[in-house]
Amino acid sequence: MKEFKKQDRYVSLFTKLFGTLVLIGIVPLVVMGISIYNVYLNSLKETLLSNMYRTTRSIGRNVEDLFSEMSENTKYLYTHQVEDYGYLYEILENEELSENKKKAAITDMLRDILYMNQHIEDVIFILPDGRIYTVMRPPEAVADTDKILAWHRENFQSDSKNMQILPSHMPDYYAGSKKQTFSVARNIMNIRTVQTADTEILGTLYININSSYLDGVIHETKLEEGSRIYLVDKEQKNFAYNPYEEEIFTDKLGEYLELMTEEYQYIRTEGDYYIYSQIPGSSWMVLEKIPSFYLENSYRSIRNITLAVIGVGIVLLGILYYLYSKKMNRPIRTLKEAMEQIQKGKLDTRVQINSNDEIGFLSRGLNSMTEKLQMHIRKVYVAEIKQREAEIEALKTQIRPHYLYNTLDVIRMTAITNDDDQTAEMLDGLSGQLKYLIGNARDRVTLQAELDSVRNYFKIIRVRYENKMTLEIDVPENLLDLEVPQLVLQPIVENSVKYGFGNQLNLHVELKAYIHEEKMMMICRDDGVGMSATMVENLRALMDRKEAPGKHSGLYNIHRRIQLLYGYPYGVEIRSLEGHGTTLVVTLPAVAEKNVHSVQGDNNDASGNDSGR
Repeated sequence: MKEFKKQDRYVSLFTKLFGTLVLIGIVPLVVMGISIYNVYLNSLKETLLSNMYRTTRSIGRNVEDLFSEMSENTKYLYTHQVEDYGYLYEILENEELSENKKKAAITDMLRDILYMNQHIEDVIFILPDGRIYTVMRPPEAVADTDKILAWHRENFQSDSKNMQILPSHMPDYYAGSKKQTFSVARNIMNIRTVQTADTEILGTLYININSSYLDGVIHETKLEEGSRIYLVDKEQKNFAYNPYEEEIFTDKLGEYLELMTEEYQYIRTEGDYYIYSQIPGSSWMVLEKIPSFYLENSYRSIRNITLAVIGVGIVLLGILYYLYSKKMNRPIRTLKEAMEQIQKGKLDTRVQINSNDEIGFLSRGLNSMTEKLQMHIRKVYVAEIKQREAEIEALKTQIRPHYLYNTLDVIRMTAITNDDDQTAEMLDGLSGQLKYLIGNARDRVTLQAELDSVRNYFKIIRVRYENKMTLEIDVPENLLDLEVPQLVLQPIVENSVKYGFGNQLNLHVELKAYIHEEKMMMICRDDGVGMSATMVENLRALMDRKEAPGKHSGLYNIHRRIQLLYGYPYGVEIRSLEGHGTTLVVTLPAVAEKNVHSVQGDNNDASGNDSGR
C-alpha cells in the first residue's frame, strides 16, 4: 500500500508576516511604552523635586548673604575708633573715663551697627561683669536686665571667637515685645596684645534681627501646593525658624536630619518628601516638606494623557501592520530571486519595485549595495596597485636621509681636517637634530633622547652667540628612560634664548627634572630679562586659547599637545619676574619607556652638568 506523507497545515505568508510584526512590533512597543512611562514619571518627579531644591537653594543663598553681612557687622567693634577715646578695648580699660562716658561711647557704636541693616531690631553688648548696653529701634521698650542675663547665660559660648547663629525666639526681655527675632552673636576679644586677643573676652555682642526678613525670603518664592518651608538647626535639632504655629519639632524629624547629607537633595519618608539645602558657614538648613500625594497630583493629568497616547498608538500600529503586511507580500518573491542572482556573482542584477514603503526601501538598498560592492571591488584592486607604488616610494625616501647624513658627515670631517672646529661642531649638532627630527616618525621618545636633541641644538646656538650662553642640565639617571613627547624641551630652551638675552651680555639656562607626586616636573630656568606681570598674565591667557596664537606659538603648541596627550593637570606653567629671569615648568606623567623610540647620540650623560663650554 502506497504511503503518503502527511502535509503540514498551510499558513499564508501574510499570516506569518502579520504575526511576526505583532510579535516584534506591538509587544515590544507595549513593554517599551510602559518602561518609558515609568522613566518619564520618575524624570518628571525628579524635575519637580529639583525645582523645589532650587527654591531651597535660593532661600539659602539669601540667608547666607544676610549671615555674611552680619558677620562683618559684628566685627565693627574691632575696627571702629571713637574720637578722643580710641578702640573699644581702650575705652573699657581707660580708668579715667566715667561710666557715663563709656556708656555713651559704646552706645553710639551699637547704634551704628543697629542702622547697618533695616531688619536689625536691637543690639545688645554684655560685659563679663554683667553690665549691659542696649540700643533698639523706636519705639524703645523697657529692657529687663535679669531676663537678658538669663538668656545670655543660656546661649553664651566662652570658647568661641567666631560668629554664632541663634534660632528665632520671642525677646520677652523687652516689655510688650511681640515680634519674633533671631540672633547672631560674637565674643569680642581684647585685641590689645596677641595673647589677650586669644584669651580675654571684652564682652559678647548680640544682634537681634526681625524674623519678618525670613518671612519675606520664604514667601517671595512660589511654593508647590501643600509644601511648607522651615529653617532648622541640624546641630541643635530644633527649628531655627518656623512660620507655622501648628508644626512642632519631633524626634522623628531629628532622625530624618541625620539622613540629610550633601550627597543628595531630598529624602522620602512615610508619605512625605523632604527637600533640603545646607546654608554654608552655619548649621542651619532650609527644609521644604511636601506630602507625596500633592507631588503625585501635580503630574496625574500628564500620566493619563501619556497612557492614552500609548494605547491609541498600539491600536493604530496594529491596523497599519495589517495593511502593510498584505502589500509587502507581493514584491518579496522578486527580492528573493534577485538576491539569488547576486549570490551567484551576477552583480549587474537590479530590482525594479516602484513603492515607497519598506520593501521599496529594501529594493533600493539592494541596488545601492550591489553598486557599492562593485565599486569596492574596483577600489580594492586600485588600492593594491597604489600600495605597491607607496612601498617603492618609501624605499626611495629611506635612501634620501641616509645620503644627507653621509654628506653632512663628509663636510664635518673636511672642517675637522681644515681645523675649523666651530663649523665641525655646528654640523655635528645639525646632523644630530636632523636624525632626531626625520629619522623616525614618533610621538614620544625617552627623556635621554630629548636631552640629546637639546645638546645638539645648543652646539649651534653656542657658536651663534659666541659662547655668551651657557646650558646646565641636572637630571637624575633614573629619569632618563621615562617617556616624553618629542620636541617638548628644545622649543622651551629656544624660547629662553630668543626672549631672555635682551640687553644682557650673557645668558645662563638651567634644565632640571624630578618626580613629585607621581608626576615628572621638568624646569627650564634662565637668568634673562624676565617679563612683567601683565605680560605673564597675557601669555597665560594665550596658552588657554583653543586656537593657536600668532606669537609664542611654540609654547602654546607644547602646552596644547601635552593636554591633548595626557589631559589636565599636565601642561606648561609660566613664572617670570621682570629683571630676574623666566621659569617654565613642564608637568608630565611619570611613565616608564614602553615602545618609546630612543635616539642614541654621542653627547654627555644627561645626569651630569653640561655647561655648554
